[in-house]
Amino acid sequence: MNSKLKYLTAEDYNILLEKAQVATYQQRETILKEGRLSGAIYLVRKGIVRVERAASGRDVAIAFLEPGDIFGEMSFLESVPTSAAVVAQEEVEVCVLSEQNLYSLLTSVPGLSDRFYQSLAHNLSNRLQQTTALVAHLMRRTQVAPEYDIQRTGQIGQDAIPPELIGETELFKENLQTIEQAIRGKNISEPDAQEQINKACNMLISSLREQIICEPKIQKAIGTYIFRETFPFYMLSSFFDRAFRKPGNYSSDSYIIGLLSQNEPEGDGYLGIYLDRWIRNLPTCLALKNRGGIITQTIKQLQETWTSDYPMPITSLASGAASEILDLYFQTAPPNAHVTCVDFNHQDLAAAANVAHKWGFRDRLTFIQDNLFLLAEGYSHIDIPPQQMIYSVSMANYLSDRELIRIMDWIYDRLLPNGTIILGNFHAANPDRLLLEHILEWHSIYRSAEDLEKLFSRSKFRSLPVTIQSDEFGVELYIVCTKAWQDNERETTS
Repeated sequence: MNSKLKYLTAEDYNILLEKAQVATYQQRETILKEGRLSGAIYLVRKGIVRVERAASGRDVAIAFLEPGDIFGEMSFLESVPTSAAVVAQEEVEVCVLSEQNLYSLLTSVPGLSDRFYQSLAHNLSNRLQQTTALVAHLMRRTQVAPEYDIQRTGQIGQDAIPPELIGETELFKENLQTIEQAIRGKNISEPDAQEQINKACNMLISSLREQIICEPKIQKAIGTYIFRETFPFYMLSSFFDRAFRKPGNYSSDSYIIGLLSQNEPEGDGYLGIYLDRWIRNLPTCLALKNRGGIITQTIKQLQETWTSDYPMPITSLASGAASEILDLYFQTAPPNAHVTCVDFNHQDLAAAANVAHKWGFRDRLTFIQDNLFLLAEGYSHIDIPPQQMIYSVSMANYLSDRELIRIMDWIYDRLLPNGTIILGNFHAANPDRLLLEHILEWHSIYRSAEDLEKLFSRSKFRSLPVTIQSDEFGVELYIVCTKAWQDNERETTS
């Protein structure tokens, strides 16, 4: 065990340990409660503990502490309630230095007090520097796709919108107004109204696509024109309204899937429900609603060759509410696997943790609140053991090439030999891409199969063979790679 009290001598450290009480805690047992005054300083002697905050949800870790780390010092020094709880992640041993014993040593051992408080000040200074760096990076990293200009006014070509597109847009509005009048007068059946609205919407999007192909230099002006002219109609759809206002980061995928899971289309006025039904049946919405099939299939395949009695370790990055994992554990014969879910949306993690707790499989899951943008920059340290599989179905949609390569390298280092990585990414040929970008303002990063192959070749996976497949809707690509038993990195550099 390495002490994190930098300025203590070996003799100082031994003196403290002699006065400390060693306490053992079992997995999930609370060591220090949140909101309580700490009458002691704690030092992790053996095992891993996790830090939780009530605001993030039960069983959602915001940090992990290992042997040599200390906790409870802020509450102890300032006589204020603890800001977080500390829970045993596994069986742990903790050295507890009570207030009485600690002050007795600090006043009786020459120089110990200075060295002890200097060590605490050093630790707190490091934390402050790390926090400052994190805040600075997050302020710079404010957009999903920084290269995309989201300004709507002043676009080049705003006065040169193709007449054909203007005509198609006016026809779209006239058709919807005619259909609305027919619905209002009960002169059209529901199936016929839906068919006509589907046709009108599809024709407009097809025209948008054709004009952008013909006039790529003014595509933003074209997209803005369509957005302004059609927005009053599309916003009658409940899904469109809520999807348009979604958060602009990878947590949005979980939000959208939650919306799509609602059973019935909704909307305002006479047209809202029909427009809602149309957009819910677009390829992208169908793909997101049915996402996760390749993940569950791969887990089942890996489980067949997993021979250890220990649960197969799996990690999901940008897990959201982890719906595909929870579904696995609801099956009659759930896999013998332990899944670590990492996401920065504490609400999604807390919801998943509550489900796992309610249905009795909480021991099969670990929830960690962390930011993958920071992980890509080396600011965040997610402590997980070697994994048989690490995957993300949405993370790549929001990471630049440089960030994604860094995450790939991080994954490579944490995969077991013969471990598998799966990454999902919006297909560059996504049939709904123009609607998503120009009307819904979903600014994701789209990649082709060739793009993904090049990224893997620049990562630690290098020349390892990959397989890439598209979902049935042509919306997302999934790239799969298995880490070889031989360390290819050493082979390449030797």
